[in-house]
Amino acid sequence: MDTNFRPRPAAFLDLSGISQQGDRRARCSRIAVCDASGLPARVFNQGQPAHFFYEFEILDDIDVPSGGLEFHDAAGHVIHGKSSLQYGTPAPMVAKRGTRLFYHHVITLEVAVGEYWFTIGLASGEESAYIGYQRSALSYQELEPLMREHCRVVNASSFRVRYAPSGSLLHHGIANLPGACRLMAFEAPQVVLPPPLSATPTEIDDSSEIDDSSPTIFHVTHWKAGSQWIYKILRECMPDRIIEPKPQETQFLRSPLQKGKVYPTVYVTKQQFDSVNLPPDSHCFVVIRDLRDTLVSAYFSMRYSHAILAPSIAQLRSALEALSVEDGLVQKIDELISGSARIQMSWLESGAPLIHYEDLLNHDLEILERVLLDECQIPVARERFHEVVLSSRFEQLTQGRQRGQEEVTEHNRKGIAGDWRNYFTDRVKQAFKIRYGGLLVATGYEQDLNW
Repeated sequence: MDTNFRPRPAAFLDLSGISQQGDRRARCSRIAVCDASGLPARVFNQGQPAHFFYEFEILDDIDVPSGGLEFHDAAGHVIHGKSSLQYGTPAPMVAKRGTRLFYHHVITLEVAVGEYWFTIGLASGEESAYIGYQRSALSYQELEPLMREHCRVVNASSFRVRYAPSGSLLHHGIANLPGACRLMAFEAPQVVLPPPLSATPTEIDDSSEIDDSSPTIFHVTHWKAGSQWIYKILRECMPDRIIEPKPQETQFLRSPLQKGKVYPTVYVTKQQFDSVNLPPDSHCFVVIRDLRDTLVSAYFSMRYSHAILAPSIAQLRSALEALSVEDGLVQKIDELISGSARIQMSWLESGAPLIHYEDLLNHDLEILERVLLDECQIPVARERFHEVVLSSRFEQLTQGRQRGQEEVTEHNRKGIAGDWRNYFTDRVKQAFKIRYGGLLVATGYEQDLNW
């Protein structure tokens, strides 16, 4: 590391609105994130080094200081964290009041493509404990109770990791791990196969036959993102080609896929989708929804209208009925939308085009005509397609109830975007931002966390 590397003054973040936790014996005075040239950066290529600079002002004498950084993904999973103590960075045995500790922390971002939020902190430990740990005379389990945390800046800022310009992928999964791979190839012995048995022709039911030229279509989405709405449109346009959805996505993940059929409401990640052998000439379109509205919709569905299809749903409903709306949204946030978040993140990382449910609400005919007729080439006349789409709108399905008029016991509860604003208290907002704020930004629903 170049110890003379210093970011420009303009590179440091504005910390005036960011809260700091600790015992008031130190405070964070400066934070910057830069690329290798020293310029401020928020976006890095996969495998590129990110340079984190953070400074602490010591407000009261402390023992051997240890500064560190960790970052987490949109779901709140900590991807990496390391301190100067773990690096073995030399440190003063005492940091006196008025001292400024300036850390330059470099991390090679061999992690999955996506949005990440980082936290920085400062702790200290007695000289004897510090030396004992460095000499392996003290385990981390023994050291940890002896450390004292003085300052922590939670979710100081975010950064994003993207594919390299070449488009290559370093690894699958969350993080890259050291390893090696060898290949040994052997020529297989020649095997003489017996002649094939003569096939006996079987009668084909012309009424159910699918033209070989018909594409196989997959509607990939997540829960509470208008899946039943799109399902209805597909079913009315092509009733003889629909493969009915099943629990646990067994119709897609476990059964042989049928060429020329239509698979609506496929709730799978990109990794699950790629694990299946698709028929040739397959088309896929992906619909996502603002996870805040997904949360609110899932809450009301699980509390009031969703059929009790499994004991887990009954247990969740019972738990939600015993909580206020605010407590229910905060305490059950992961249970309600973690699966949807995983699906969103996986397709976002793949670079696949994403259709926003909110755009469909206002431009259903234009978007679905382009996707289903022009791209997927479903065999239905445009005039008939228009009739189906218009008859599937919220007002038609609810016998005239206008979008925004709520009926909590109905599956089509409200039919609008932005309903989360009616239920997100400051406490719900904070809980959501910590877990899924980065994903909300990555999918384009917000520019930052200042909402």
